[in-house]
Amino acid sequence: MNLLQLIKKKSLMYIVMACSLGACMPFDELNTDPTLLTDANPGTFLNPTLYGLASYNWSRYNSFTFPVMQSVVSTSSISGTGWWLLSDAVGDGTWTTYYKWLNNIEAIYAKGVSYEKPNYQAVALTLKCWIYQMLADSFGDVPMTEACRGGELLLTPAFDSQLTIYRNLIDMLDEANSLYDTTTGLIYNSSGDLLYQTGKTEIAGLLKWQKFTNSLRMRVLLRVAEVDGLNAKAELKAMVANPDKYPVFTSNDDAAALSISGVAPEEAPMTRPQDFNSYKVYSEFFIDPLNAWNDPRRSVFCTQATNDGVKGYYGIESGYAILPSKNASQPNQGFCVAPMKLQMMSYAEVEFILAELAQKGITNEDASQHYRNGVTAAITHYGLEMPADYFDNKAADYDGTLDRIMQQKFYALFFCDQQQWFEYNRTGLPHIPRGSGIATGNNMPSRYKYPMTIQRTNMKNYQSAKENMGGDDFSIPLIWHKR
Repeated sequence: MNLLQLIKKKSLMYIVMACSLGACMPFDELNTDPTLLTDANPGTFLNPTLYGLASYNWSRYNSFTFPVMQSVVSTSSISGTGWWLLSDAVGDGTWTTYYKWLNNIEAIYAKGVSYEKPNYQAVALTLKCWIYQMLADSFGDVPMTEACRGGELLLTPAFDSQLTIYRNLIDMLDEANSLYDTTTGLIYNSSGDLLYQTGKTEIAGLLKWQKFTNSLRMRVLLRVAEVDGLNAKAELKAMVANPDKYPVFTSNDDAAALSISGVAPEEAPMTRPQDFNSYKVYSEFFIDPLNAWNDPRRSVFCTQATNDGVKGYYGIESGYAILPSKNASQPNQGFCVAPMKLQMMSYAEVEFILAELAQKGITNEDASQHYRNGVTAAITHYGLEMPADYFDNKAADYDGTLDRIMQQKFYALFFCDQQQWFEYNRTGLPHIPRGSGIATGNNMPSRYKYPMTIQRTNMKNYQSAKENMGGDDFSIPLIWHKR
């Protein structure tokens, strides 16, 4: 018997043995590990998704929003984000991270439907809208309707227009609000979800989820309040007039702030606290208003520095041409050390939304009171005591202008993903200085460019989006931008 005949004989023998042992069951069944899970409930996906997104958003603020908004200044370079000189790939991480976790969110929603658990559907819709708004506000037109459908072999999704996306966001958040079942909690999260510790019977946590849904809807509607075709102002008026139907945050206890322990798997976004303020100081733009208000948040945000024998809070010119020869306050390392809270949306933001609606005459609310509520919430959010005389200072009290609301809102959005950038592009406020070292032609970006991988792998739909947007540059305005 030659070697080939021997191999054939042995192979036939093994096939016969396999059929005998497995009763000729299909090979895919023979190769299935019976100890592995074949299904997952909706609660399985929730906590990893919350942590992954909140952790990334903290890092995104630190690496992008912090310098681009002229708040923190590098002392080791005169180029980069703080000088509005951006890499074409600056938004790539935002795109890939958000779409990765959107797949989990879609699974939460699908499992909520199949398991007939509407609370998981409501939570999934809320998170889905939270992420798609940030995607649309970062890039403009993005895939939504056809996104996250790789299982259907839909690998080159079409891009939805910003108008379509916002219309969907408004409707989906309204649907989510109607889905909450307050007779039960999130039954598959027996130890509670990471955001509100909502377990099987934790109704209090579920009610906070509902407030997050509606607070987010107010953020969405305000962003497009001046955009034709969405009826956003009327929707906002209806929400404010009907708090029983549309409950929103009414205290810092309601806020969407993810508490993490610092112990794996809830590790702090930055592993080396010393990197938080290495070769970084605050700008005059950031520090000077806090000094004018004698604001207690300085002790949380900043270290002190000494100049001419006087210790205090100092900043330097942002976007400088030559590094100023003065000592300046640095970011406080304690802000990046766990246990910590990763801000998703604050109660203070809701109060500033209400203040703006009143200031613009969209509602008949008291703008001054909502402004004061917002400032108080933003300060006490850090466990600080609100100074009794804070509003006696005319520089800190409400003066009837949108400028004053947006300046305080800027600090309330500290380390809240990219919201400061979005709000600046929407309103042009607060007034950001242009440093002497910022090159002619460098300007505050309006958006990110689409990732190169999308241009290569989804060229046809990329070109359609580019045509609809009017280009794919940092300067392309979005539909809600201040013109």
